[in-house]
Amino acid sequence: MKPSSDKPVLVFLRGLIRSRYHWLEFPERFAEDFQVIQPELPGNGYQYSQTTPSDIPSMMENIRAQVRAEYQGPITVIAVSMGAMIAAEWARQYPDEIESLHLINTSLANMSYPWERMTAVSFFRLLFCFGDRLRLERTIFDLTINRALTAGESAPWIRFADEHPLRWRNVFVQLIAASRYKGPTSAPVHDVFFYNAAGDRLVKPGCTARIAHRWKKPLLTHPSAGHDLPADDPDWLEQSIRAQLTPRTD
Repeated sequence: MKPSSDKPVLVFLRGLIRSRYHWLEFPERFAEDFQVIQPELPGNGYQYSQTTPSDIPSMMENIRAQVRAEYQGPITVIAVSMGAMIAAEWARQYPDEIESLHLINTSLANMSYPWERMTAVSFFRLLFCFGDRLRLERTIFDLTINRALTAGESAPWIRFADEHPLRWRNVFVQLIAASRYKGPTSAPVHDVFFYNAAGDRLVKPGCTARIAHRWKKPLLTHPSAGHDLPADDPDWLEQSIRAQLTPRTD
């Protein structure tokens, strides 16, 4: 179903080797006041059999085409990690299409060192998962979510990973594309909001802070959550984002 014209549109973008599935119920929290679109990057989740585009600009064009097939007006993008890189590139190339950006726990190659963008411990832990997709999924949980997950929470994620197996070629393409991406040196649109987590063990929280400082845009910091802020504390993130959103009432 295509978004109706009476509500503003929110586009939700996930990050490296993550699917729209991993938002869980978070986008639905906004569905009463906003139309929600959740595109899927080829190679991830429901498009696991597809080939991931080779760089961030190409990924952006694919995501943009998915969204524009549903809605042609201005949008707000809520994006995590590599998804935020895609959103930044979208705003750089097509600023008139972007109402605002909400960028969560992200980094840029031209503003942070490689060992800040992925900590050494995280890199080697992920490397040791090569060839074992389910071990990779469990390691991602451990690295990105600081609160304790119950079996009822983690089991569906493991099952989803098993039923939608990542291709290792796509994993490495995404890693390389994200590691090389150099984003805008100033804010590509006026309304940009940043969110990071002090407890992020995958990406140094200073990476997001550095972009916010360079772009001269506001930053909100969660005191304890991990890299997957939407999963770690969805209540805090929803409230923080909603404080910046203004639904149309006409």
